[in-house]
Amino acid sequence: MVEIDTSNLLDLMDGVDEFTQLRAYAGDVLFTEKMAGNQVYLIKEGQVDLYLMREERRVVVDTLGKGQCFGMNSRLLHCRRPTHAMARTYSEFYVVDGATLERHLKATPQLIESLLHTQAARIDRANELIATKVNYQPELQAYAHLLQILGQADLAGRAGEAQRRGEPATVAHVLLSEFQGHARALLGHSDPHIRQVLGRLESLHLLHHEGDRARDRKLVFLPKNIVDQARKLTESDPHRGKLDFEYLSVDELSTMVNVDRHTLLSKLAQSEFSDELITFRKSEVVRLLDAKGRRFFADRKIKTPSEFTDILDIEFATQKALVSALARVDAFDLAKLMSTIEVSAIRDRILACLPRAKREEVLSESADIGQVDTVEILQLEQLIIKQLRELMLPALA
Repeated sequence: MVEIDTSNLLDLMDGVDEFTQLRAYAGDVLFTEKMAGNQVYLIKEGQVDLYLMREERRVVVDTLGKGQCFGMNSRLLHCRRPTHAMARTYSEFYVVDGATLERHLKATPQLIESLLHTQAARIDRANELIATKVNYQPELQAYAHLLQILGQADLAGRAGEAQRRGEPATVAHVLLSEFQGHARALLGHSDPHIRQVLGRLESLHLLHHEGDRARDRKLVFLPKNIVDQARKLTESDPHRGKLDFEYLSVDELSTMVNVDRHTLLSKLAQSEFSDELITFRKSEVVRLLDAKGRRFFADRKIKTPSEFTDILDIEFATQKALVSALARVDAFDLAKLMSTIEVSAIRDRILACLPRAKREEVLSESADIGQVDTVEILQLEQLIIKQLRELMLPALA
């Protein structure tokens, strides 16, 4: 991040009433790419990430700090946002609205305005270049893959010699100059950068150098394990850069929103999250489809009574226990409960376990049910689940 002296500018903003102020907490999204907007933001305190979404990955193209501005593109006014913007830390901003900005631009000499347009256009092009050309694979891992390919070729070339000696060929010896040539051609890296990454690999004990003369220097390593070792190391590698996958695991989501895993899975099972929040990994779906077939996605895991957590689990309750548990709930409460259950098979099972008179009463009450208290429904569900556990667990003991 570039450090700039903007104390005079911030002092000026403090004394002007026409600029509004805004606060944001870490993780708050200020705007998204292509969103219409005329406001320009000046960071009073904190840091902001500007990023683009490419191939379902978040690529941070810049991190701005105190005194820096963002929120405009080459058109300056009446524009679509060129990037997403998210507060990296707790932040405070001055917000300059479009009308104020336009008034100040009209008072700006044409030369200065032209320079602003040119600079903003260059930033837009640079951001897009960063986002589209970024290597989505961590550098250490990319280098490990290249080393593995070259190392396997080296072992294959020396296999006959190793067999004559009666020793398996496991350690590869690849010329440094050969590796540098491939890294330049495939990754577009300069020789100093290649040496820097190889130095990191050596410090992590994934390879070492042999040879004194530059043209004879070789990289010595074990091709078999180098990719797996690099993958493990890159999980905590501080040099990964500003690239994040858009996907979150359940545990990561739990930590981010400070809600326990069980509650999140229950809300997911009851369709309480919008479709936009749920994404499936195609490669994982295909793998499971090949390994376990379509029934894996259709059949629910059979739960024991001790595992019952919500009303959907009555699918695994015995009819005798369910009849007994529902008998303790009055028809009006059952009607309210039924109005919140979207799975038709569960509603049908509840009705099938009621006497005819009570079933008709529940259906009659359901016709006039208005808005229900979600807390009351949750308590009712937990009461039924508790009764099912008490009725079924002794029989399994």
